Amino acid sequence: MRHGGLLLDVPEGWADQSTLLFVAPPEVGAAPTANRSVQATEAIAVRFAVGETDARQVVQAESAALTAADPQATLLSEGAFSCGLGSGWQVVQRLTVGGVVLRQLSCAVTVGAVTVVATATAADARFDKQRAQLERVLASMRSEHR
Repeated sequence: MRHGGLLLDVPEGWADQSTLLFVAPPEVGAAPTANRSVQATEAIAVRFAVGETDARQVVQAESAALTAADPQATLLSEGAFSCGLGSGWQVVQRLTVGGVVLRQLSCAVTVGAVTVVATATAADARFDKQRAQLERVLASMRSEHR
């Protein structure tokens, strides 16, 4: 999957808060609903933190902000992370959104003046089954310019 080639002139002082979002198809046999977004499925979001150059601090700060916003959010583990962009840091957290218990694997890698932050999310009950696939997707992050 590539995203590139788009150019846009924005006013001085505007911040880039771009986010890419990839969503797995609904589980085979899942009951249909009028709103596909409420079906349990895995998702990966990628954003770019310009000027934040310590990957570990970025994911730890996001984890702390999540815990401050949701006292039931729990940090389950953290440690080193590696992908095609280089070495970074990861955290695994459990949280509840709209009554659904989720687990997230968030990682960050700094490349120059940009830190790439990616978060893989799955329903807590499905996370262990989907974890290897989610980790493979995150580990596949790379730049065609490296």
